[in-house]
This record gives sequence, C-alpha cells and structure tokens, in this order.
Amino acid sequence: MINMRLLLLGLLATGCIHAGQSVITFNPTNSMCIDSLVSNMQAAGCDVVSVEKSTYGIKTFSCHSFDDKDADSSWVKNEFYAIALGTAMPDNTTPICSDPFIVLSTN
Repeated sequence: MINMRLLLLGLLATGCIHAGQSVITFNPTNSMCIDSLVSNMQAAGCDVVSVEKSTYGIKTFSCHSFDDKDADSSWVKNEFYAIALGTAMPDNTTPICSDPFIVLSTN
C-alpha cells in the first residue's frame, strides 16, 4: 500500500515539471479565435503581436517582432484579419476560425 502511494506521489510530482518549455502569457479576450491566434503566434516565436483596428469592423493581426530562425512559420509571416460578424471579408483571404463574435481569416 505504501509503495502504491509513493508511486502515485511520484507520478503526480513529475506531471507538474515543465523542463525547457516556455510559458505563453497574454490577456484573454472574449474570442476563442483571437486567443488561439495569439497563442499560436507566440508559440511560433513571435515576440510582439501587432493589432491594427480599422473603421470597418476589421482588426489586422501580424507579428511585429520575431527571431530570424522563426521566419518560416505561417503564424509569423502571414497577416490575420478578425472580422466582425456581418462585415464583408477582405479580398483574397481564407477563413480559418469562427466564433460567436468574429470570423478569423488569413491571406
């Protein structure tokens, strides 16, 4: 019985160790698409995510600062557009995510 407890304690303790992994931090929004986008951009090596707002209900997300070794990632090199529901999508974009608030597309 004591061996089982020690084994369980050992498994629980090692499950909390994250050696060599970085932690992604950001301010969550009400949109799962935007939260996922920012998480993926940061996980791909983006240091600074740029957000530009337009007057037509479109927000443009792009990676403003990243390491050169990460330049090949689509999360780093593409622009992403968060479009309010009911707003026309920009030309030459492909939708990649939708939630109750926005449609997320990329070029």
